Amino acid sequence: MKTSLDNLQLMEDCLLGRASNEQCLFFEAALLLDPALREDIRWQQKTYHIIRDYGRQQLRSELDQVHKMLFTSPQHRTFRDQILKFFRG
Repeated sequence: MKTSLDNLQLMEDCLLGRASNEQCLFFEAALLLDPALREDIRWQQKTYHIIRDYGRQQLRSELDQVHKMLFTSPQHRTFRDQILKFFRG
């Protein structure tokens, strides 16, 4: 179990750029010897991609809510007018 956790930590560190050059070289050698490790990396990268996309989607949603609040609420009319004036030039 400890070996699996160590391998997972090393994989994470290498993929995220937190590992030293020596650690990454060691990990690359392990990749050559273990096809299952290559598959693990593929799934880990896919997971990172999904998490990043979800975070972007959440941020877009939050920004859209702020935009709607600032540009439709009567209490923010002065702010809205100033912003629109700025972009009209």
